[in-house]
Amino acid sequence: MALHKPLSAPFALGAVSLASVLALSACGGDGGGSTEETAAPEAPTVEADEELAALVPADIAEAGTVSIGVEASYPPGEFLEEDGETVQGFNVDLLNAALAKLGLEAEWEPTAFDSIIIGVDTGTYDLGSSSFTVTEERMEQVNMISYFSSGTQWFAQAGNPKDVDPEDACGMRIAVQSNTTHDTDIEERSAACVDAGEEPVTIQKFESQPLATETVVSGVNDASLADMPTSAYALEQTGEGVLEFVGEQYNAAPYGILTHKDNDELAEAVAAAFNALMEDGTYAEVLGQWGVDAGGMEAAEVNPAVSE
Repeated sequence: MALHKPLSAPFALGAVSLASVLALSACGGDGGGSTEETAAPEAPTVEADEELAALVPADIAEAGTVSIGVEASYPPGEFLEEDGETVQGFNVDLLNAALAKLGLEAEWEPTAFDSIIIGVDTGTYDLGSSSFTVTEERMEQVNMISYFSSGTQWFAQAGNPKDVDPEDACGMRIAVQSNTTHDTDIEERSAACVDAGEEPVTIQKFESQPLATETVVSGVNDASLADMPTSAYALEQTGEGVLEFVGEQYNAAPYGILTHKDNDELAEAVAAAFNALMEDGTYAEVLGQWGVDAGGMEAAEVNPAVSE
């Protein structure tokens, strides 16, 4: 049975209405939602901490900036402002604040999601930040600093006209962003359908989640799955009576900031900066402004233990 969860639930929208941060055109269509626009939350002012800044590798400290690979179409974590160039979102505000603690400035460089890990590994980017779920496979390639937690949430058209059930999606048409943990999730569910003698899931993959979301709004696909904050954003952005949650959030896991596998020094510095933000209240302030308080963690950690 479909469960319609209002946005006053755990990932409720906070001081800013996320529907107003981006016009519906960000999803590639006019699904009937509001297009009213207001500014995103104002990012906090953070002063450099000399003790923390001393942890930064000498070459990066001398440069004063770090390049960050980001796939900037995954609201509310990271997405572009109206100018089409400036990256914003709660993940952006958090990492900018952490870097400010270290006396560094961020240079956000939008790119394809599946090129970020490669870019960090090859030295194209100093850091990667794009709502990356921490996994053992990814930690074999790069360091990951945990700082936020989110699970997977399915959504479908309001009323769930196709009677979508995440636990029995055989034969359904499901939209997903490619090369994500949700991509792996739905592939595994489809394989289980085939093993059980049922029809496979028809999976349509997209470069960005907003494109996947639009196909659910239009009825091309029956449902989609994404991180909880992004699914909540989709419901709010498209307007009342367009989409609804299906089932419960599951598989909550930490997000991670990426550094090169050999750059433990930078990874530890970033983790220390996040922990300082958690201690002085800046971390909670940012999460509250974006309405994603439920994903808050008590401590940041380099390459944390995770359950697969």
